[in-house]
Amino acid sequence: MYEVKAYVREVMAEHVVDGLSELPGVSSVAVVPLTEFGHALGDEKGRLTKIRMVKLEVDVADEPSAWEAVNMILAKARTGEGHPGDGKILVSRLVRAVRISDGATDEDAL
Repeated sequence: MYEVKAYVREVMAEHVVDGLSELPGVSSVAVVPLTEFGHALGDEKGRLTKIRMVKLEVDVADEPSAWEAVNMILAKARTGEGHPGDGKILVSRLVRAVRISDGATDEDAL
């Protein structure tokens, strides 16, 4: 089991979620609005700039599904040839999943 967490521009979120909905290994996507603070390109010592982003959380059963999700996010979240502030993607292994409604565990819970 894997979690794919992506920070993308707020204006790209719906486009990314639409793309993820096409993948058979993705049954749901959590979308969390947030304000991120980061450095402008080449300004690592300057003031942090406020950026409107969303965090997408996608839980999948297997590694191939995780990489399909990563590739879809890359394809849908990148602006043109890519620009600073397009975001980032993190992939983690999940140790356990439990569905609250019926107690199903691991892959069955996803």
